[in-house]
Amino acid sequence: MILKKQQKMETVIGSETYIKGEITSNSSIRIDGTVEGILKADWISVGDSGKIIGNITCRGIIVGGSVNGTINASEIITITHKGSVTGEIFTVKISIEEGGKFEGKSCIQLSALFPEEK
Repeated sequence: MILKKQQKMETVIGSETYIKGEITSNSSIRIDGTVEGILKADWISVGDSGKIIGNITCRGIIVGGSVNGTINASEIITITHKGSVTGEIFTVKISIEEGGKFEGKSCIQLSALFPEEK
């Protein structure tokens, strides 16, 4: 699991929560509700009931719910057997489990997309 590099999940968006706008975090976020807009975080986990509509920038993301938009991940994008991504993805590494769905354009880079920010 990609989140193992993090000490703990810092932010959780609950299943009954809807957020529209921009979210920026330097730590991990778990989405079980709905986020519409721009999401920037270190690591992102989209639970089975989670839904993101918009643009995502992160180091890594696991999609167990649905994402509709653009994902820019500097390390990895994982789509689980229940996950669905529609849109464009830009990353170094992608993993789609059997049953996972991806519809759109993918651009796999040979090295990290983003320089280390200090």
